[in-house]
Amino acid sequence: MKRYSKKKDCMEQKEKTTELNYFENPRYQNKPSHFIAEDSNYVSMSDRFVDEYTLPNKLYRIQKIYYYNGSLWRKRIYSLLTIISEEAYDEEGYLINRIKEEPKLENIQIDGMDYISFFEKEGWFDRSTGQTAFREDPCPLNTGEFTQDLFEYINFWYNEDDPTMISVTIRGVKRIPQVFINKYGKTREDGSKYLERSKNTEPEGGVLRVVYIIDIQTGTYKVKWDFVFYIE
Repeated sequence: MKRYSKKKDCMEQKEKTTELNYFENPRYQNKPSHFIAEDSNYVSMSDRFVDEYTLPNKLYRIQKIYYYNGSLWRKRIYSLLTIISEEAYDEEGYLINRIKEEPKLENIQIDGMDYISFFEKEGWFDRSTGQTAFREDPCPLNTGEFTQDLFEYINFWYNEDDPTMISVTIRGVKRIPQVFINKYGKTREDGSKYLERSKNTEPEGGVLRVVYIIDIQTGTYKVKWDFVFYIE
């Protein structure tokens, strides 16, 4: 009867990545630091660090980090809201850890809507046209550029002291959505709407920054904003 050592049995049972070596993968080699891949993902990379942004129907960011030898170290998949999954490998390519997040965060309802629909209704982006508040012209919807825009300028933060609360910061606004002004602004004598400025900012100028404070248990929220004069 053929016998195997326990060590060898253990190695044979380990899952191994199918990811190509970074230095040998034609997807990334001889490419600029930012490009559109064959599958239409928007790719941003720098020396063994890769971020890929999917088409708007998913709104995912795929992050890959490689060892010095080019083998995959860690792969994470993010939604706008949270990490969906994570895999970590040793330098030989064998899986050493896998994490899959509970889907309950993805089902958060804000003001009766899922979180993507809520922020879309607030005017920050439009998945039917590719328009976002962060550039003058619409993003193409047949690439991951639209998704990259949202990840760049919409950031979710979890309150460590109170896990029921989430802060969402929206920055880099080039076009203030009229629906946001209409919803939260004050009315002038002529009937037009405007966003009131805090006492800490000048009467004119600056770039709008908005913060939503969300209670994920009740789906209620508060919103505040200011106009900043520094480049973020």
